[in-house]
This record gives sequence, C-alpha cells and structure tokens, in this order.
Amino acid sequence: MKLNGFTRATAMTITGVLLSACTSFGNNGMDNPGGGIAVDTSGSPVAQRSVTTPSNWNELIGEIRASDTQNLGIQVNRVRDGSLRVILPGGSAFRGGSARLNNKMKPVLNTVAGAFAQSPYLRIKVVGHSDSQGDPVANQTISITRATAVVNYLIQRDVKSVLIELEGRGSIDPLMSNSTAQGRAINRRVELYLYEIR
Repeated sequence: MKLNGFTRATAMTITGVLLSACTSFGNNGMDNPGGGIAVDTSGSPVAQRSVTTPSNWNELIGEIRASDTQNLGIQVNRVRDGSLRVILPGGSAFRGGSARLNNKMKPVLNTVAGAFAQSPYLRIKVVGHSDSQGDPVANQTISITRATAVVNYLIQRDVKSVLIELEGRGSIDPLMSNSTAQGRAINRRVELYLYEIR
C-alpha cells in the first residue's frame, strides 16, 4: 500500500508518540532497565508503588525486642524513609566467626518472618557487613554469606524469596571506627530493612 507524504508523516508521528507513551508507562518514570509493568505477588498490575509505614510498626518493634530473650544486642529502629531497621550483631547472630546462624537468633528471625503473614505488601532487604580487618575480598564474601544465611532461614520460615532483596557490603559502611576491637565487633553485623510497597 502506497502512502502519500502527509499520511506517512502522520503515521510516523503517531508511532513516535505511542513508543514514547509505552516507554514512560513501562518504567513508571524511573530507571528500570527491565521495563514492563509493575505487578504484585499475584501477578496483578500495580497502579501505584510507594513505600508506606504499616500501622502496626510499633507493635512489630515490641515483638522483635521481646523475642530477644537472650539479650543478644538486637537493635530495632525506624529509618527516615519509613522502613524499619533490625540490626543483628555478628557475634551473636553467627557461630565462631562463621556464616552459620546461631540458634539463639532464630526466635528473632521467626518474629520477622511472622510479620509477612500480616501484610501482603511487606518486603525485606537483608544487608551483610564486616569489619575492615584482613582481605577486602574475604570481607565482602563473609558479608554476602552471612546475609545469605539469614535469607535462607527466612525462606525456610515461609517468606517468599521474591519478597527478599540481599546485599553484601563488606567493610564499606561501618557504624563505628575499625581502629578498636569494640568498633570492629559492632561493624560485623547483618541489617534487615522491613518496608511495605503499595
């Protein structure tokens, strides 16, 4: 079929507008190299995605603190972005400098896992950290393997893997100076960030 100049120009303009609209709609105005439409865990399209603070945050904070019956040094606090941060000290969470999860930490993780039954919007990011002693590659590796141990336990407790994000940060994000033994002990940790996406 032959198109005259006006028809061809109109068709190209419409095509450009449609492609532009599809690109904007697909990545929701954000950098998203995968593109596509955001969906929830059931596969239904998500019209709006924003981090929200659940109404039961204070209750969950109390439950997590109460589950630390062994006084392992768990810290729970709110972050400015609305998420809830739970800090698991490395010395209490893992056995003998390894990535093997300490049984005493499991009641705390059970409480965190139980929160997922309360909200279909809940998500978690698990971030492993190390001190700066020794080889940076080894520090990065231990931060990842410890975070992975926590993630694996949460999955065993029926938290869907698609709701979990994992990161190992090695020694690049210390809470205290690595120049003292106490500072290094505090820096060896796994942080859990709980948040809702609607």
